[in-house]
Formats: sequence, C-alpha cells, structure tokens
Amino acid sequence: MNLDDIYNWILQHPQNYPGKQQESQPRTVQSYKPLEPKAQFHIIIKATAEYIKEKMLNGNGVNMKELGAFTMEVISDYVKPLQHSGFNMTQDLAIQRADRKHIHQIRPCFVPDNAFKYFLARYPGKEEITKPLSQHSIYQKGFGMNFCNAGPIAASSYLGKDVVQSVHSSLIKAIHDLTRLGHDLNIDFGFIKISVQNRDLKYKYDQSFIQRLNQTDYELKMRKSDLGTSQHWTTTYQEKWSKSTLNNLLTRPNPNQVQDNYEKSMALKIMSLDLNTAEHTNYSKKQKVQLPTLNK
Repeated sequence: MNLDDIYNWILQHPQNYPGKQQESQPRTVQSYKPLEPKAQFHIIIKATAEYIKEKMLNGNGVNMKELGAFTMEVISDYVKPLQHSGFNMTQDLAIQRADRKHIHQIRPCFVPDNAFKYFLARYPGKEEITKPLSQHSIYQKGFGMNFCNAGPIAASSYLGKDVVQSVHSSLIKAIHDLTRLGHDLNIDFGFIKISVQNRDLKYKYDQSFIQRLNQTDYELKMRKSDLGTSQHWTTTYQEKWSKSTLNNLLTRPNPNQVQDNYEKSMALKIMSLDLNTAEHTNYSKKQKVQLPTLNK
C-alpha cells in the first residue's frame, strides 16, 4: 500500500479516524477553492515532506510524534595530532576548515518512535545514531532536533493548522494500524522512501538529497555562535519566510482573475434558468386584464 492507498483507507473508515480530514475544509485564502478530502491529504503531506527536507538541509532534524525522527549521523575520521597535521597559525581559519572538510561526512537516517516500534518486528538497531553527551532529553534523537511544526505547513498549503494536525495524527495512526494488521507499506516522501514489509522496517534516502546534504557546510551551521545575535533579532519573519521553499510551494492566483471567473460562472448559472422550472400559477385565469384600445 502506498500513500494514496493509505489515504483511501482513512477516508473509508471515518469511525476509526475521526477529524477534520474527513471533510472538505475552507482555505485560508479566498482565492483558493476548497479541496476534496483526498486532495487535502496530498497537498499537506507534500508540504510536510518539503518542511522536513528544508530543516535537514539546514542542519536540523525533525521528530514527528509517534512516527519517528528524520535526523542525521555525523561520521568523522580520526584527526591527526597538531604536530603531525601541519597546522599553520598564520593561515585563515576558513581555509583550514575547507582543507579538512572531507573529515566530516553526514549520513541521514530515520529512527522510528517507540510507539511505532511496538508494531514492528524488525527495524534498524538502537545504535542507529550516537546520542550527543550534551543532550540529556529523551526526545533528542540527533543534532538540533525540532518537533514537526504544523504552522509553516499550514501556511504553505493555505489550510488551517488544526487541519494539518488532524491529517498528521490520522496518517500516523493508520500506519500503526496497517502495520499491526500485516499490510506492506511503501511510504514515499520524495527525499526518503520508508517501506514496511512483513513488519520489517527499511528506509532509503534519495542519492541526490545525500549529495546536497554533504555539500552544505554542516560544521558552520552547527555553530550558532558564528552568527551575530543582532542579526538574529533584526531578521524579520517575512525575510525568513521569503527564503523558505514552502513559500513557493503553491503560487497564489490573481484575485482579479478569480473574481472574473466567479462572475462568469454565476452569469452562466442565471442564463441556464428557464421557465419550465418556474412555479405554475393561475393568476392570469382569475383576473381579467384590460388592454388599451387601438386608435385606427
């Protein structure tokens, strides 16, 4: 079963997956018309995949509650001691970091949640990633973990935040139920493919995504102190949102064109009316009409 089959399963069992995802919901922008329930699933999950992809390219992991964590493992080669590495005090730090950039390699991984592990017979081991010693929270599955925020996803799909949360919860619950029932799942998020066959979890990241991930300066993004504090507070939310890929996920239509199309459709509805559907009355039979006389 792929994602499309899972959507059909959720919509065919409304008693098991109640929520706003079962009905067509209004859009936050009037230029967009309401979508069918299945189309809402497609657009929200596509925006969720873009959100996770963007976060990982920025050096952060995303933890979806009761599903798993999309994170990465930093593999570092052994660094030579200072006296054998040819360290030059007069050389620029950026040049030295570029010289040893090959030392750090990033391996993206997926760590299933404990609620998801309960329904699985086999999954990648608990040592999938090495937990940093500085992170004592049980929710930390990697470096720079964030919970999946429904706000940017709702803003990019022009749907309510509660609708996005309802879609996420119903999808994760359906994945648990179908895994428990023994169904084979093929969950394709674009940049990662998660498969469950005979309750055996396997995943594979797209090769182009892995290359883009290793091309980014991950070491620089992990050190937040390199950016000035004043730059962090002076950057507005609009500037951050304009650089996000979620902002360009859907193109906003021209409101004037939308209004013209609406007026044309209303005019066609009025023109389609005929007298056959009008109410039949006996007014002309009960009352005589005095017509004016014609002068010859």
